[in-house]
Amino acid sequence: MKRGIIVIALMASVLVTADAWAGERKDADIACKPTDKKLVYNCMISLTWKKTGMPIKGAEFKVGTDMQSMAGAHNVKPVHAKPQDTPGMYSASVRLEMFGEWAMTLHFKRPDRDRVVKKLRFESEESHAEHKHSPSMDDTANGQMKKMDLSKD
Repeated sequence: MKRGIIVIALMASVLVTADAWAGERKDADIACKPTDKKLVYNCMISLTWKKTGMPIKGAEFKVGTDMQSMAGAHNVKPVHAKPQDTPGMYSASVRLEMFGEWAMTLHFKRPDRDRVVKKLRFESEESHAEHKHSPSMDDTANGQMKKMDLSKD
């Protein structure tokens, strides 16, 4: 009888721990700036825990890019993100194949296995100048458009 109670207590503690761990989601803010090379961008990634807003330190992840409107035709090999001096800040240099809307996927290895997807729109400076009066382009600047959060709350 005691053995059964101990097993149930252990199972309950594992479930509570797993539930709490799974409940802590990551959030990412990505800002990319064009380099002097066409379609190459230096991206700064700010990682925080969604519930607390605290920076995520010591993360290990790759940044993959995929043009979802042309599934499988334009996906770029993921690159490793590099930690910066500021806690929660990481950088990655991405080379795209063309301008347009790209899904940036952060594939986490640490602190836990996870994936965060953000959409960004990259445009040439000429295209930005032509569309500067369009309401949907208000947040466009230097090859970056307002990010859309695809992660689940």
